[in-house]
Amino acid sequence: MKKSILHLINILQAKLIEFPELVNSLERKEASFLSKLFLWMKTIEDIMSTYSISETAEIAGLRSKIIAERFNENNGVSKKKMTLKVASEILYDLQKTTLNVLKPYEIKTEESRELIRQLLLIISEMKVIFHDDNQPFESLVNTIWQFIFTNDQLKAGGIKLKTNLPINDIRLLIAEEINIEDFQTTK
Repeated sequence: MKKSILHLINILQAKLIEFPELVNSLERKEASFLSKLFLWMKTIEDIMSTYSISETAEIAGLRSKIIAERFNENNGVSKKKMTLKVASEILYDLQKTTLNVLKPYEIKTEESRELIRQLLLIISEMKVIFHDDNQPFESLVNTIWQFIFTNDQLKAGGIKLKTNLPINDIRLLIAEEINIEDFQTTK
């Protein structure tokens, strides 16, 4: 089963939201800055590695620059200051690499979300699927998803969705975008 793109987006966005605090930690010259930075970088590497994203090597390479500075034999300048200098110099590249990984996934997901909105509008106007409040919401989502593939007019949209996202992500987007009132029977 393909890994969730929505989950990847959420965790990378969460890590990027933490990034300003790392910069603030550097600005305040906190003793814990390097350990926070290493933890952040290692987490990003692990996330990207889990999703087989090759930019994990770029993040590891940036981390290696900091590590290498610890072994540098500088006369007159403390190792800690030089390590902090190198760490501060890679911060921009670090967030840029992470953002460059995230952006295409966000774009693909937003395109899929818009397509789902259009498909839901068409289906609701067709008045062929109705939701019974006694049935689980999930059954409505599954019925809609199956209808997309059995209807000749909508099938191409379903195929496009499947090329962009795993099925569980598609179902989740349908659930997020559906207006339940559009599928209620009028009483």
